[in-house]
Amino acid sequence: MAQTARLGLALMAAAQAQKHVTHNDALLSLDALVQAVVVETDRLAPPSAPQEGDAYLIGASPTGAFTGQAGMLAAYLTGSWRFFQPQTGWLVFAKSRNALMVLSGGSWHLLDDLAQSFANLKSLGIGTAADATNRLAVKTNAALFVAASAAEGGSGDLRVVFNKPLAGGTVSHLFQTNWSGRAELGLTGDDQFHIKVSPDGSTWTEALVCSPATGTVRMDRVLTGRASPRVNACYEAEFSGAGKQGLALNDTGTAASTAISFSRGGVLIGSVGLATAGVSFNTTSDYRLKTALEPLSRAAERLKQLNPLRYEFVSHQGQGLDGFLAHEVAEVVPEAVTGAKDGMDGQGLPVWQQLDQTRLIPLLVAALQEALARIESLEAA
Repeated sequence: MAQTARLGLALMAAAQAQKHVTHNDALLSLDALVQAVVVETDRLAPPSAPQEGDAYLIGASPTGAFTGQAGMLAAYLTGSWRFFQPQTGWLVFAKSRNALMVLSGGSWHLLDDLAQSFANLKSLGIGTAADATNRLAVKTNAALFVAASAAEGGSGDLRVVFNKPLAGGTVSHLFQTNWSGRAELGLTGDDQFHIKVSPDGSTWTEALVCSPATGTVRMDRVLTGRASPRVNACYEAEFSGAGKQGLALNDTGTAASTAISFSRGGVLIGSVGLATAGVSFNTTSDYRLKTALEPLSRAAERLKQLNPLRYEFVSHQGQGLDGFLAHEVAEVVPEAVTGAKDGMDGQGLPVWQQLDQTRLIPLLVAALQEALARIESLEAA
């Protein structure tokens, strides 16, 4: 008898007698296979009292009426068992598992299992549509990643990996407002870790760069204690002086060390050192760095031009101090003063002159030497 290729349904032949028999046989097969439902999977022996229309997926080593029918779909129709060879892609509902199952790769699989093992998807959108650029797209108010514990077959660790094939590429997290970039962190264009920010999505400023080779961190501007800068400084800290310190450096060793070093163009020009019981403020003074050496002359004469004063700061009236006026010192020891008298910045704000009083020490020493020479000359007369 001729049969259909996929379901093996009996076909009626031309001039066939009792065509209804062949037709009814095909209907019975369709009744068993279309919207297929099986009572149980991996059944080895037929039930003792099957009901009309009951179907089973037969297991690997069947017995009784199922002998020799391993892997077949058995259906009890019109009082006897009929066996069908399942084909790849057949879908049945298994009552015993309360789940849909599909035949793939020679084995039956729960659809839930297949859904949990998707691979090589071209795109996936959750709550939104994926596209050619964003092949994974998720629209949600929260996302959760939880490490699988050892009891669940995991290690208890959770690591999210971002990989790029070349050092010149980018792997990063980009944060946007209304689809305009405001912050980005990751390996952007090289193998250093960057954190950068933008006010408009086009102009970006590096806030932090970490070297993978040395672990050093570069921050072009550090601001502490304020929401916005007060002065144009690379490092600016604001704090309350009551019980706090603007910068605290603690050497846990016992040997002398350098707490802060100052360089210009990569060349050391000064430092703040920690001695065993004190602090030293140092400026580079090696003879090999100096030329055009000559004695300091007229020191006493110049010293007398200085005008030591007793004064109070406008902001701290009532607190008397000894010192100088910077513009007056500038006329005698100009290298001791920074800034111009009555200086103003581009916004019309005053730029205060500053005085390094240590620059007066050479003049004081020279004037004292001149005075001692005169005293010694008078004593010898």
